[in-house]
Amino acid sequence: MDDIREINELENRSRREFISIGAKYGATAAFLAAATTTTGVSIAEAAEAIADIEKAKKSAADHSLLFGCGGTPNRWPDGQIFKQNFDLTGLLQLKEAIERNSSGKVHVDIKFGGALGGQGAVGRKVQQGIVAGSQSSTQNMAAHAPVWNATDFPYVIGSVENYWRMLFSKEVNDTLRKSSMEQGVIPLCVFPQTRWLELKMGLPAEVRDPKQLDGLKIRVTGSKLEQTAFNILPSNPTPVAWGEVYSAVKEGAVDGIHVGTGSVADAGIYEVIGQLVNTEWMYNADTLFISTKWFNGLPPAVQGAVMEGAYEAQVYNYAIYEPAFKFQAGIRPDSPADAAWNTVKAKRVYLTDSELDNWKDALSYERNKEIFDPLIERFGKTEYETVKRVANSGDSVVPRRWWL
Repeated sequence: MDDIREINELENRSRREFISIGAKYGATAAFLAAATTTTGVSIAEAAEAIADIEKAKKSAADHSLLFGCGGTPNRWPDGQIFKQNFDLTGLLQLKEAIERNSSGKVHVDIKFGGALGGQGAVGRKVQQGIVAGSQSSTQNMAAHAPVWNATDFPYVIGSVENYWRMLFSKEVNDTLRKSSMEQGVIPLCVFPQTRWLELKMGLPAEVRDPKQLDGLKIRVTGSKLEQTAFNILPSNPTPVAWGEVYSAVKEGAVDGIHVGTGSVADAGIYEVIGQLVNTEWMYNADTLFISTKWFNGLPPAVQGAVMEGAYEAQVYNYAIYEPAFKFQAGIRPDSPADAAWNTVKAKRVYLTDSELDNWKDALSYERNKEIFDPLIERFGKTEYETVKRVANSGDSVVPRRWWL
């Protein structure tokens, strides 16, 4: 096979190699290939064997879930927790669980590396039912399903435990998730990274107070609430495409970014960061979405299998969250020396409670009522109030099937 011969010629197991394997043979082949370094099995043999298995599963299935994502497999070949990008956490578990729970009636066909388009483009295709599923942050999906802006109001959710409480909530399912479904996309599995401020090297001091952002250019996403927050603070929100962020920070086109720390490590951007600050007022909620149109075309029993697969993947993400950020990302005070952020010179700035209160006050609803009220009405007052109430209820976080 020409494709196999091509892979054999690649000996350094570069990032491009694994993207190629994922695109040609599917997700499972790419990850198995990543594990062949000590087995004596060639990448070509592993890819070919798994490709045959995937082909057989696809032929036997009644339904194909074509799934597009911009990330790449094997970003962390020596990762203690997982090998894929942080934003792909739970993806392989979702694939396996859906195929198993549906008894093979659904085949999940994952296309890596933006083969079906970037997050914005493939998100639109999912909403339209052209593509069955995609990986996207809720911030990028909000361009198509605007109800997700309701989760981005500063500090409305609070700690990550609050986010998990929201994800497993039936009440949130019946409001936020229902509205998302009506807007064309269904969230199956979420990995809620808190966004930190990652600032360039060479700033004169640690940034601990909002006033220190005065005049700084901060890269933002398409999230209306993120842009609004940086407009409230004395800073200059600056849109920059994700693929250009590394050079923008390195060359000083922007002074910082506002992204989940795992994603910054995924992209290698941490190499040009001088300090990261745990402001944590909103989430980099990486989510595996499927098309409402595709889902509604499934028989009820198969729909149930898809949702059961979503539940299993979500429970996996819940269990893996803290170990991933402690042992792999390296942003916990007791993270090991070989974790990602501990291998670079960036300084972790952990705000004190009183310092964090200054950020919360600057971005509070009470201070900014005239700005936030129209946005709450625009994006969903019921959804916003439900998210806020459930997230901050203080109830124990107990994984449950949120749609039942």
